[in-house]
Amino acid sequence: MKIIFFVFASIQIFYTVAQDSYRINLNLTDSKKDRLKVVINLPDIQEDTVEFHLPKIVPGTYRISDFGRFIHKFDAFNHLGDPLAISKISVNKWLILGKPSRVEYWIDDTFDRMKGYDENFIFEPGGTSFEAERNVFVLNNFGIIGYIDGYKNIPFELRILHSKDTFGATALEKNILNDTLDLYFAANYHFLVDGPIMYNQPDTLTKNIAGAEILISVFSPQKVVSAHEIMGNIEDLIVAQSNYLGGILPVKKYAYLIYLMDYQSLSKGMGALEHSYSSFYTLPESVADQLPQFVRDVAAHEFFHIITPLGIHSEQIHNFNYINPEMSQHLWLYEGVTEYNSINMQVQQGLYDSETFLKEIAEKITNASAYPLVSFTQMSQKILDPEFKDMYRNVYEKGALIGMCLDLALIKYSEGKLNLIGLLKQLSQKYGKENAFKDSEFIDVITTMTYPEVGAFFSRYVQGNEPLPVEKYLSYAGISVREGGEKRLAYWGNFKLGLNENNQIIALDTDHLDAFGTQIGFKENDVFYKLNGNELNLSTWRNLLLDFQENTIDGSKVKIELIREIKGKTKIIKRKAKAETYQYKYPNELIISNESDPQENKLRSFWINGLN
Repeated sequence: MKIIFFVFASIQIFYTVAQDSYRINLNLTDSKKDRLKVVINLPDIQEDTVEFHLPKIVPGTYRISDFGRFIHKFDAFNHLGDPLAISKISVNKWLILGKPSRVEYWIDDTFDRMKGYDENFIFEPGGTSFEAERNVFVLNNFGIIGYIDGYKNIPFELRILHSKDTFGATALEKNILNDTLDLYFAANYHFLVDGPIMYNQPDTLTKNIAGAEILISVFSPQKVVSAHEIMGNIEDLIVAQSNYLGGILPVKKYAYLIYLMDYQSLSKGMGALEHSYSSFYTLPESVADQLPQFVRDVAAHEFFHIITPLGIHSEQIHNFNYINPEMSQHLWLYEGVTEYNSINMQVQQGLYDSETFLKEIAEKITNASAYPLVSFTQMSQKILDPEFKDMYRNVYEKGALIGMCLDLALIKYSEGKLNLIGLLKQLSQKYGKENAFKDSEFIDVITTMTYPEVGAFFSRYVQGNEPLPVEKYLSYAGISVREGGEKRLAYWGNFKLGLNENNQIIALDTDHLDAFGTQIGFKENDVFYKLNGNELNLSTWRNLLLDFQENTIDGSKVKIELIREIKGKTKIIKRKAKAETYQYKYPNELIISNESDPQENKLRSFWINGLN
């Protein structure tokens, strides 16, 4: 222990010498109460007064994070080690008077429930966790490490001291200096925060697939799933993705970092955050039977971000402003086309049959119809504004349909010589990871590279707010849209279902109950016990709720029993209410015409099976 401390201290002394890079020290073995000390030895600063920033928002997320609120005891020092005067400008900015050589601060992790953080929590895939008692650390670097304003585009070196029995999994460039000290390199701040790191007792597997080193690391407290199982579940998916992209993956290394929770998260959800060379997942361990399929479904999407934004991106992403972000117009590309590729790839590579593929498209048509008609480029550019922020989910619905229509149009106009993935390859060659396109010119570039009809499509349905004519584009492939039928379904309350630490089904987000929910009086964290006398648990809830919603008669009596904690005591609450129903429209159905002509059949074959 004394030897480790001496080595770490000597590193800090050495780093006070003038340098042209950031050199950062994190000591995971010194984490206290879910806080971590950050020591940043700065590059040679020229100005007498500078600002230190921590991100307000980060790429891939579309809500304000304000990571500066997690900092405590911020200090700055000159090259002699003397403290400098500082003042806090805003939640994410500190003004430093004098030329700083080093800054130090303690920072809280974001996974834990803290006073004032419940409403504006950080969705866990974009957060941090410092769990010294379990020896697991989630290091999304944008939530830990800041920078001096004007000094983002220089190298960063990150040294992490850790216990012998943990391993740091990441896609960042890494040197293992000894069994407790790792050194990471990043060309600039953007690369540093684009590479999450997870330290835990090793459950890691690396395999070379299609020319890329694929790393999977899993933290599962109860050991319900392993890296080996995850690899077995997604290896064919990765192979299929490489075939879809031409037989080789466009990255040398890619990391899947998977953190399973054995407690209820602040977000009460599960998901992933994409990065250029990795993706980070947080999932509840209690639904272990669903984990392999969920990881597979999400991985199909997240992996395609190696095309965009890695190889195709705008200036707003290339020069991302972490404090005052300018959003791009092209979420239809970053998320919509990525989502479309994830399902088109699976049918072309035989992981889906055509029926499943068309069902996925039909579901997106139904889901997209629930959103108001707006200019998609305008919505994208203003996605942080109150007017548009609730429309974000539509990038995975209508955004994917934009990708589908563009794909079908390209196949038709090129007579089978070009499709969407082919266009993306051309755009990747034109720009690549080092060159950004101008946001306002991108659609004109695509039009020049393709056909005037494509420009008209963008003008009317992406930049404009005309309804997307999916029926027209599907007809190119001899496919028609049959509207779904309708049926009366019973209201359930308008809240979400979740699980508590005992794997009991609970009520969440009960602030906006419908009339039925108000009659029952659901409250946050109510445990569901019985519905009309039948016990609700993990094995019965799906069938019971489906039966209730589909077969309950309007005005009939409903009996619900809840388990609720009142003043520290657990009580069974019995409630009665009159059922209320509404008219539900079933999803649309896509039908392959029996009368499609040879040209339509050929185009459909290209679309579903890929170009020859």
